[in-house]
Amino acid sequence: MREDLAWIADAWRGTHLDAGDLYITCARGLSPQQLAERISDHEPVEIGAALTGREASALVDLAQIYCVGRLGQSGDWSFIVESGGSEGWALDPAVSRDGAEVLLFDPRPDDPPSFFRYLADGELQLHFELGAGYYPSGAQPDLLRPALEAVGAIVPEDSLDDLLGDDEELSPHEAKRRALQGIGEHFGLALSRQVVESGQLPSVVTRISPPSSW
Repeated sequence: MREDLAWIADAWRGTHLDAGDLYITCARGLSPQQLAERISDHEPVEIGAALTGREASALVDLAQIYCVGRLGQSGDWSFIVESGGSEGWALDPAVSRDGAEVLLFDPRPDDPPSFFRYLADGELQLHFELGAGYYPSGAQPDLLRPALEAVGAIVPEDSLDDLLGDDEELSPHEAKRRALQGIGEHFGLALSRQVVESGQLPSVVTRISPPSSW
């Protein structure tokens, strides 16, 4: 059975790993190593031993190593799951140059809300807060509206008179879960929770300096 992305919202609640260990960046049109090279703040980028999420997190000392990623592939998408001080949603849109597509899932554990970003052609295509309606920005602000409406994450624009009653309104967490489900369905992206949280994946140091947001 195909696993959708709704579980990410549960994981960000700290059900297995700390939310700060679940910055997820996915790319289509790049290999896992190419993705790591584009988001890293140094070169050369060296792929290291296969690690679990907890093992990767343990390497972050906030002195010489600020962020460690674990690399994988799911269908057409490469992915990297980072522990520590990820650049997150503030990543330079240039990472999507030369025909690549990049999806950013940023939990923002120390400064909510969580954000989703879609980068393509070297530009920001879509940015919005997860779990709080749909107030998008970017070159394609309505790109995901149909997908989010289809999974019940947001109310269809032509049904604004039929808003849910107070007792039926989605909680922010459930709205976030449904938004993540819609994102996965639109982009054809599925990630295994077991692999991301507990699997041993090739590791890479992605930051040796603090992220720009610090």
